[in-house]
Parts: sequence; structure tokens; C-alpha cells
Amino acid sequence: MDLIREKAYAAKAAEKRKADEDAIAFLKEGDSVEKVARCINLPLEHVKELAEQLRSM
Repeated sequence: MDLIREKAYAAKAAEKRKADEDAIAFLKEGDSVEKVARCINLPLEHVKELAEQLRSM
């Protein structure tokens, strides 16, 4: 049972990483945080945090 749980957790973590990578790519292209959040289905606050990270780089 633990192996199944670990695999599910790993899959979920990979999905989150991919969504973050996609959001960053769209933000770099100049899309608004609102559009990115809506299109990738991420919380607006999370996308704002990603955008802030990009600005501070």
C-alpha cells in the first residue's frame, strides 16, 4: 500500500512541476497572470508568486 501511495505522490508532484514550468513559459512570453492562472488551472496567487520570482531573477 505504501508503494502505491508513493507513486501517486510522485505523479502528483510531477504534474505540479509541469504546470509550474508551463506557467513560467507563458509568463516569459508576456501573458498576464490572470490568463495563465485561468488557462493552466492554477490558483491566481500561486501564479503571482511565480511571476514575482521571475521578476527577481
